[in-house]
Amino acid sequence: MFRWIKRAAVWVTGAAAIIFAAWMAGRRDQRQQAAVKTAESYIKTRKEIDDVEDHIGDDPAVLRNWLRERGKQ
Repeated sequence: MFRWIKRAAVWVTGAAAIIFAAWMAGRRDQRQQAAVKTAESYIKTRKEIDDVEDHIGDDPAVLRNWLRERGKQ
């Protein structure tokens, strides 16, 4: 008599497990995408800094002007 209740419980549990697994996979993908964006942003910023540092030189007046302009941005 209660066999259909047991089957329904098994189906509901299985469906919940599948939905939970898909949800967790989506969260994992979101974290990975955020990490990739952060890494790309870091690479871009680091490249810009390196390019600017190569053109500045060691002249204190140029460095002071560069810092002043950088502070205005």
